Amino acid sequence: MALTSWIARRYLFSRQIGKFGVLLTVVAVASIAIGIFSLTAVMSVMRGFKTELTDRMLGFNAHLTYRMVSDDAEPLAKNDIIALLGNEKIRDVAPFVEGEIIAKSTTTGDAIAQGAKIRGVDFANLGVMEDIEFFVPDGQVIGAKNGAIIGKGIITQLVVHPSFGDNIELIAPLADIGPTGEFVPNKKSFPVLAVFKSGIYEYDAKYVLVPQDEARKLLGTQVREGWQVRFDDASTAPAIIEALRGSLPKGWSVEGWHEQNKKLFAALKLERIAMGLILTMALLIASFSIAGVVLLITSAKRKDAAILGSMGMRASEIVKIFILNATYLGLLGTSIGLFCGVTLCLILERWPMRLPDAYYLEYLPVALDPIVVFAFAILGVSIAIVSAIYPIRQVANTNLIDLLRYE
Repeated sequence: MALTSWIARRYLFSRQIGKFGVLLTVVAVASIAIGIFSLTAVMSVMRGFKTELTDRMLGFNAHLTYRMVSDDAEPLAKNDIIALLGNEKIRDVAPFVEGEIIAKSTTTGDAIAQGAKIRGVDFANLGVMEDIEFFVPDGQVIGAKNGAIIGKGIITQLVVHPSFGDNIELIAPLADIGPTGEFVPNKKSFPVLAVFKSGIYEYDAKYVLVPQDEARKLLGTQVREGWQVRFDDASTAPAIIEALRGSLPKGWSVEGWHEQNKKLFAALKLERIAMGLILTMALLIASFSIAGVVLLITSAKRKDAAILGSMGMRASEIVKIFILNATYLGLLGTSIGLFCGVTLCLILERWPMRLPDAYYLEYLPVALDPIVVFAFAILGVSIAIVSAIYPIRQVANTNLIDLLRYE
């Protein structure tokens, strides 16, 4: 064990530094610990929220979406899309149709209606919608029937449920053009086969899924066609989209998952940055306690340092004692904060905390990132060392031998 390290540890909670020295040391360590604990817990929750929200959005939507934007668009088939994407690792390519409708129910005796969006999909391919929960009555197979799968939020609005054999009527108000040139609505009744839950209010309260052919017939002239493409790695979508912009077929547009909710993701990023800065400021405030403790120790131990100097210890080694003292304070506080923060996150992962209905998600999401935790550990120790620079410089600039002259 190095002598400088042994002395630095002896100075940590020495009662010779004053009446309140030990208390101030405990306060300094606790300040660093609370700051690191807050950073670890809060940033892990915010990272978990973003990850969970992204997964749910990617469950309902695809990584890349082609949309027809004009009536004279060139035909686009699955093989054409695969040829456009080249050697990218494609997991699934599926067509869909979308449009605006009115969903209507008469289960209560009175007509209940609300605006909604219809999406025509292949019921046999619902498995590609990861992280989406489907509630199907016992004994029923979705793919074998012609009906509607409605979002969880629509159940309470229209008072329907698949377990009761309820039907909903879907009306496309601008589906066809009549002999007089006016728009004529299309409507059709569908049995409610199942309920889906994405965890995103915008989807659960607005979308109705039906077989693709039925959606195309119902929507008529207002149908909007497209293709959904999913890759093995969602992070590759932005680069692929940029490469595709100049080679799109006529009448088609392409959009990535990161562009469909750009404002939401930008707000989440800004919130993470702002919260990180605020909590880092709390750590900086805690560093004042470290500076005060090190200043107290250097003042109380100057004569000890002078004696060590007279015995042959170099000035650099004496300065190293106080640097190590600040380092140990930072390590102790950081270790306690990381232990408490990581433990809390692991507990929340094992036993999730339920959130009120007003939130996007049912449970508080937590996602620990080892790299971020390591960065917080470096940050805590670094702030402790930097905060001790001034009192340590006072020791370095003092002729310690002169202190013994009048002893």
